[in-house]
Amino acid sequence: MFLGLPTFTQNFNTNDYAKVGDYGISQGEYFRTRSMIEENIREQFGQQIDLTPLNEFIDQQAKSSLIEKYTLVKFFDELGITIPQSYLENELAKNEVFQVDGKFNQEAFKNYLINFNLSKEDLVGDFEADLKLNLSVALLNSTVNIYDNTLDQYLDLLTERRSLKFFELTKDNVTKDFEISEDEINEFYQQNINTYLIPEKRSFVTVEFSKENLNIEISQEELTEAYNSYIQTIPSGEKRISHLMVIGENYATPEDFTNRVNQIGSELTSENFEEYVVANSEDEGTADLGGDLGFTDGQIFPLEFEEVILTLDEGELSQSIFYEGNAHFLKVTEIDQPVIESFEDKTQSLKNELIAIKFEDISNSLVESLVGSTESVLSIEEKYNVPSIAFTDVSYGANDFSSSDESIIFSSDLNRWSEPFEVTSSSFKISNTFASEPQATEELENVIDEVTEGILNSRKADYLEQIYASELGMDADLLKGQFSINNFKVEEFKNINRTTSLLSNEIVNLVFSEPEIGVVKKQLLGDKLFVFSILARIPGDNTSVPEDDLEAIESESRTSKLQTTFNKLRLEYNLDEKYAVNSVIANQTS
Repeated sequence: MFLGLPTFTQNFNTNDYAKVGDYGISQGEYFRTRSMIEENIREQFGQQIDLTPLNEFIDQQAKSSLIEKYTLVKFFDELGITIPQSYLENELAKNEVFQVDGKFNQEAFKNYLINFNLSKEDLVGDFEADLKLNLSVALLNSTVNIYDNTLDQYLDLLTERRSLKFFELTKDNVTKDFEISEDEINEFYQQNINTYLIPEKRSFVTVEFSKENLNIEISQEELTEAYNSYIQTIPSGEKRISHLMVIGENYATPEDFTNRVNQIGSELTSENFEEYVVANSEDEGTADLGGDLGFTDGQIFPLEFEEVILTLDEGELSQSIFYEGNAHFLKVTEIDQPVIESFEDKTQSLKNELIAIKFEDISNSLVESLVGSTESVLSIEEKYNVPSIAFTDVSYGANDFSSSDESIIFSSDLNRWSEPFEVTSSSFKISNTFASEPQATEELENVIDEVTEGILNSRKADYLEQIYASELGMDADLLKGQFSINNFKVEEFKNINRTTSLLSNEIVNLVFSEPEIGVVKKQLLGDKLFVFSILARIPGDNTSVPEDDLEAIESESRTSKLQTTFNKLRLEYNLDEKYAVNSVIANQTS
């Protein structure tokens, strides 16, 4: 089949957007990865969600996804397995995206490259990486065996049940009176002084500059010049090409091949071309389509073809062209002349483009002249006809500004205009702080209740540790008489399993790790004291697991083992430390 892919993939150099170790990542692959993550977020939180605040998170997710992918690609490569180029090209041609009526279509192929901003080399490289990824997963999966005895043990543990008595104590259960001295209060206050900080407060004004409020004007002369530039950028018409192919390998001798080519050349005409191709072309992929290869803009086909196509007008037929041991006859079946918008139809979009360019220039000029200056708010309002908004006594960390915008506002000098913040393609803001109250510490008298509460909580925590260190039983009344505790009760649960939602995971793990029955156990879990006793242990019965659940458990176990194997590979290859973004290309696309 004639695809032209061998030539295509050899004549292009990839400009990597990023790299993972020795693997280059095309711009198209990076942004397709981002797009999938963005779509997952939209599916979860709604299509209208603003993803701008999540840019950093999405970048991190894209990075992680690419590292995972190329960890598996490296695993495949380390096995020393190579994928023949011919196989890659044939498999790529089978993709439905590149087919029309079940046949490979050059125009569909080209449109895909344009839509995803890919070179032919990028596409084949990305396809190869995806294929290696899938093969790696299949190879790893085939090596993960779940032995029956291992699974039985797992199911026994999963279905095991236990009965228990327990109670919990927290500081809220402690009823002991604690005397707190003035010295303790002062000492606790000094030791935790940073807890009682009053954040910085600022009073400031913000001024917003936007395309709209700057009233940017575009002259008729500018529009005319922009339209003329637009006309000059319109490419010449694309040509639709059909071909007849004679495959050299199909003939016993070079003479037989040459004779066949000459025979076709003597019989083939522009008028009988389509019918003749169906009957005689040896390219099975295009013969039934009359040899149709789709459109070219002068860069789709090999140079030997494009040079000839350039000389052909609509309906014209080429002489035989010899390429890679085969012969081709080309015909231009259609010329698609580009649509040129009229000046009237194009005016608004050109105006918007010019306004955007002017706004960027004006913005740069404004930032240069105003940032750090002491120009008055009134002066700016009158000069640029822009609105201002005043904010009074705004606390750092307690406002509606984003963390990055807040950082700019609160780091700028008093009575000087700040760096721009809340920057978009159509607007930005600057601020000027006219009053400031620096960060301070609350006086003890104002926070004495908080300090006292802090001391009490500390004392109660110490008291819980004393209780923990004592001999404890499961009689609530006895414990209440022994310790200054109240408002708790001993509870009993029967036949709970490891998946119960009645207890926290921490407690479940404690209960099912305890081998002894009838023995009182205790454990401090953070600021909680957990006391329990196992009453009974019912062994697991894997025969009780429903078939559907069994399949799910088996799948989960396999997935877990695969993940463990993958984690070892990721640690071994350490591609997390070998990820880098090409800042030059990234800045161009940001």
